Amino acid sequence: MSEDFQWEDDFQIEELAARFEDMVRNGLDSYFDSEEFEALIDYYQLNFNSDKARQALTVGMKMHPYNNRLKIMSARQMAVDGKYINALNLLDEIETTEPADVDILLTKGSVYSMMLDFSKAVKEYEKALVIVDEDEMEEIFSTIAFEYENMGAFDSALDYLFKALEISEYPEQILFEIGMCYEMASRLEDSVSFFTKYLEEQPSSTASWFNLGLSFHHLELYEKAIDAFEYVIAIDESYIPAYINMAQSYAASGEYHKAIEVYHETEAYEKPESLTLYYIGECYEKLQDYEQALKYYQQAIEVDENLPDAWAGIGIIHDEMGDAEKAIHYVEKAIELDDLNTEFHLIAADLFIKTNRTDKAKEHFQRIEEIDPLDPDLWKEYAYMHILSGENEKAVQVLKTGLIHQPQNASIIYRLVAALILNKNTTQAYYYLETALEIDYKGHEELFEFMPSLRNNQKVNDLINQYLP
Repeated sequence: MSEDFQWEDDFQIEELAARFEDMVRNGLDSYFDSEEFEALIDYYQLNFNSDKARQALTVGMKMHPYNNRLKIMSARQMAVDGKYINALNLLDEIETTEPADVDILLTKGSVYSMMLDFSKAVKEYEKALVIVDEDEMEEIFSTIAFEYENMGAFDSALDYLFKALEISEYPEQILFEIGMCYEMASRLEDSVSFFTKYLEEQPSSTASWFNLGLSFHHLELYEKAIDAFEYVIAIDESYIPAYINMAQSYAASGEYHKAIEVYHETEAYEKPESLTLYYIGECYEKLQDYEQALKYYQQAIEVDENLPDAWAGIGIIHDEMGDAEKAIHYVEKAIELDDLNTEFHLIAADLFIKTNRTDKAKEHFQRIEEIDPLDPDLWKEYAYMHILSGENEKAVQVLKTGLIHQPQNASIIYRLVAALILNKNTTQAYYYLETALEIDYKGHEELFEFMPSLRNNQKVNDLINQYLP
């Protein structure tokens, strides 16, 4: 749409849509100029009314068959409808007449992105950068960064986000993207350096203080994280995410009472969300105040009955209070809401083991294997079920299966050593013990924790001393 053509308000565009729909409905012969069609199509597409958008495109193309703006909009609609090749063919056709058109390149980029061909999308957006107006460059830099994020190329995404940041008048959202990319690229120290330096020039940037706090939290530098979140609140006392993350830093450092206090501070600015109530309940659970934990988990469900963590939390509390049967009901509800959560399945398996229903526990272990055979706790817990039942040979089989999926997991190997010794297969046990010691020497303490009697086993001690670093 041309820059000098603007709709004054929603009423005006709705009036235009009503006039168009009346024409179609009654078969009238009314005229709409191309800019009106562009406005109509934008209106319908923004409101996710694809039927009306297609209708406006059909009529518009008949009235203005040579209008390339409408053709580009038609290509966009084709892409929305999943007709990607048709969209690209139409854009190629338009490009022969307008080879240096930014809208064509941007639309091509978006089509390739929808096709999940992110590298081709980047190429189109980079072509657009050469000819785009300066005031549009920030958006294209950000869009290219987003495509690199889709590819998991977070370092490349950061390069373009930095370019966008240099020319941005309102950089807060870009700063959040930068923080996310640093985290996804596991470059937390670099994140701290970047935001610290940025704050030297922009000390009142809430996004920078917030992301600095997140980076410190992930580095387990909780005191520094709390200080950063305090700065966010000093700048904007109603910034709820800062309170939530500060409380999580307090909880992570074991200061559960302080965490609860900070969670409650959010109530001055908004009604507590279900997750906030859940987090408070989790703190009380850590404090072993099960009545209060249960109270807040139930409140979380009252706010959002589809929050699986709260259902699982109630189940855990009932188990802690000695009622495993009742706990199963709540954990199964959590699984119903989030079947892909392996932690819920592990909790359910443990409950079924406690209630002597190993057949049901086995179902949950097998479900975890389907979802994520790399789950770090699956194979040890699964094997432990068999050990409790005296089925040591089955425990060995389970752990060896786990090693197929996680061959370098020393924790599984140490548990296999114990299972083999219980199964009176000491030759294999000592072989696997040497393997585990080579991978993670310090992990042998886990073997002693699981099977304390091995501290008195001379052969085991000799092997451990042999591999002493």
